[in-house]
Amino acid sequence: MSNLWEIERTNQFKKQYKKLDPDSQKRVDDAITELVLSNNPAQLGEYKKYMKVFAYEMGKRLRLIYYPNFETNILLFIRVGCHKDAYGTD
Repeated sequence: MSNLWEIERTNQFKKQYKKLDPDSQKRVDDAITELVLSNNPAQLGEYKKYMKVFAYEMGKRLRLIYYPNFETNILLFIRVGCHKDAYGTD
């Protein structure tokens, strides 16, 4: 049985999402759906210990940075975009 995950998006995520082309937005939407339907969204991404978040890769260029809060069942989507936009570095 799946957890009922609530979605929250940071303002940074919202701004970055709007800048994506329609194909990339669709890939992000599909990834969010997969994460929300998962019992354990942490297993679908790679943990980035220096940021204390998870990164979900959509191909070579696109990254989705998120944090699952298992106490509140909230999935917080933090950033999205190419490596530089997602991590804030090159």
